[in-house]
Amino acid sequence: MSQGKTLRDLNRVTFEFEDPLLMALCFEVLNKKYNIHGLKNKYLQETFKEPPNLHMNLDIRDGWLCEVQMLFWDILLIKKELHKFYDVNRADGPFVVAGKLFKDRSDEQEDENLKYSEEGENSDTSLMETNQVLLARIRELERQLREEQQQKAPDVPDLPKVPNVPVAQPPVVQSQAKPLRKLKKSRK
Repeated sequence: MSQGKTLRDLNRVTFEFEDPLLMALCFEVLNKKYNIHGLKNKYLQETFKEPPNLHMNLDIRDGWLCEVQMLFWDILLIKKELHKFYDVNRADGPFVVAGKLFKDRSDEQEDENLKYSEEGENSDTSLMETNQVLLARIRELERQLREEQQQKAPDVPDLPKVPNVPVAQPPVVQSQAKPLRKLKKSRK
């Protein structure tokens, strides 16, 4: 069967999180803004046969679907490594996997050196600026959600606030989060 016959979306995005609260907040924002056509909460698996994530299809505009995956950063790292085995499994011939599958430490160091020598400080600055713009947008959406919540139900406790932390800092502590609760399948 051709892959084109089963393709349901042409746009994909992966959100990675360190904090389950931010993942839940992002889900609520997406759920409020877009119509969710499909949702799989893969954190609820009895035994994990595939990487846990929230996987959904959003109608971003007039039937144009976007696939969204939301997962924790450490799971994303593992998923990227496991994907190499998937590439080997579906290879049409040995020439596809003739090179190295995994990088060793010397390759990683060379990649880092090359990245910083080619990009310089400007790329770090632009990445940080982009992250700050995105975080500002999330905070603005959070503010709007709070206002709407207060108008609809003034006696209900307020949503938790997004912490004011530096954007481009690497994670300090790995999350020991429990799986998220089962989420509703679609908006009405």
